[in-house]
Amino acid sequence: MMLNPETRQLFARRANVARYQKILETHLTAEERRFVERRLTEERAALQQLAGSVASTNTSTPAA
Repeated sequence: MMLNPETRQLFARRANVARYQKILETHLTAEERRFVERRLTEERAALQQLAGSVASTNTSTPAA
């Protein structure tokens, strides 16, 4: 099954969020923690934007 680019990006963003959450469970310096938290926030925002984009594309596309 071929996935469209938006769906592939959605999966990648979700995987990144999960990875950053797991990293936050480990011992980090304050600087490392700030970096990972910032990346996690960025990934969540991108995921939310992408999910909204994919949802609006799916609802605006007429059925064949």
